[in-house]
Amino acid sequence: MVRTRKCEKGGPDIEIEDDDFGTVINPDLPPEELESPDWSAVAPLVQDSVPVPLARKHVSSFGTEEELGKEMPSKWTLSKFQEQARSTLTEYFVSLDLEEAATQIIELLQDCPSPDELGVIAIRMALERTESAYEAVVKLFCKLYVDAVDSKSLVRSFEKVFCALDDIVIDCPMAPLAILAMLCGCIKGEAIERKILTKLPESLMNSGLQVGDPTIKSMLSEVAADLKKFKQLVQPVLDQFFVALEVSDVQTFLTELDMTMFHHEFAKKAITLSFAQANPEPARESVIQLFNHLTSVNVLSKDDLQWAATRLLAVLDDLHHDVPACEELTKDMFVAMVADELISVPFLRWCVALRIGGPTGLRVLATIQRKTPEYSKRHLSTTQFKTELKNMILEYFNSHNEVEFERCVSELAPLSAEQSAELVRKVMVFAMERSGEECELALKLIVFLCRDEEVDMDAVEEGFDQMYSFMPDVMLDVPDARDMAKSFVVEAKKAGVLRHEWVEPQL
Repeated sequence: MVRTRKCEKGGPDIEIEDDDFGTVINPDLPPEELESPDWSAVAPLVQDSVPVPLARKHVSSFGTEEELGKEMPSKWTLSKFQEQARSTLTEYFVSLDLEEAATQIIELLQDCPSPDELGVIAIRMALERTESAYEAVVKLFCKLYVDAVDSKSLVRSFEKVFCALDDIVIDCPMAPLAILAMLCGCIKGEAIERKILTKLPESLMNSGLQVGDPTIKSMLSEVAADLKKFKQLVQPVLDQFFVALEVSDVQTFLTELDMTMFHHEFAKKAITLSFAQANPEPARESVIQLFNHLTSVNVLSKDDLQWAATRLLAVLDDLHHDVPACEELTKDMFVAMVADELISVPFLRWCVALRIGGPTGLRVLATIQRKTPEYSKRHLSTTQFKTELKNMILEYFNSHNEVEFERCVSELAPLSAEQSAELVRKVMVFAMERSGEECELALKLIVFLCRDEEVDMDAVEEGFDQMYSFMPDVMLDVPDARDMAKSFVVEAKKAGVLRHEWVEPQL
């Protein structure tokens, strides 16, 4: 059934299935078109009269969890990438040779996929130059969008700049207009969707309306007016929520208001108002309950909460003056949101990688991983995974406790095939570097993990392959490593965790 929206300006009613930003799901679509959970396993327990809830919406302007969780290759460092990117961009701003610059940048991104960082560097470097540099950045982004970079990475780059705007303006007073010029150019070039205008900080919108060119003003005027109206309407509703704690009233208000493009502002306001309550802890619990309810009925989305989180991180330095405890309160709020899967560890890792927020925000992000080990360990970087694995193995050799080791592995789950093989290899190699007793413990642990299905036989086989590929290096420290490896092969085959058909590689 098509939903009807009343026209506020006296025109005819409009029949729509979703709003202009694609954030309203039509509840009358056929069941097969709704992204609902599979309830077949519990069907006998669900009465026919009970409606099946909609799944939480996981569409994000920032990209997928996998995209957000990507890290630089181990052979690269941030400073090395920044140096090469700046060198290429400096040459481009002088020569304006778009094809050559795009070719070099594509090669750089193929070697070190960090398009977000590249976008930030390009924007910041353009701000140090003239208007011709702004135009050059737009042309470059539009060219890269066609050949190498998606719009979500450009959104992430601009969001970093939005969050750092107050600091940027100190050195470059004209930065707001320059940023808007580059953003609007990317919108015209179709590298970024127009809906990003609804996510602009209000201060940036106001700058564009005050002294921006006519094109920018026309793009921002309606959005700015709607945002101002939304904020005015939301404030009393949230004030009442912290008195009555009626989540259904908030749901009804947001649904009837139908301004989903600004729901990130609602989420941010709900969090900051919870900080100002007489008892912040129960207020935080109420906000988490509210967010859980609103996401379960698709009134709020993951996208809304991500935008709210980045904007909160960006203002914490200033908020500290009014709410001295805001740092600790934000830590506790984010920990609760991670625990309830309202925001994800990969998203927070992206915030860390792109340094979202000032000193206070960065301290908050640094704490979240330590406070949510059961969630954060599943999203460790490559370096962090290797460190965690080493510590686990050494602790096992001291404690001889397979159950505890298995518990630690489950916290890292799900392991990729490569990680599982690395686990098997390192258990054996670390044992070789110690004594025969540790080798017996290592084999015992591998058998235990296989029988409890924490690792499979494919991982064991790949682990043995890796061990032999590293053998020349291992033998430098452990001359008898080859003989010890043969013992592992024999005993693993006896225990049934290594196929009898597996053949020891020839070195």
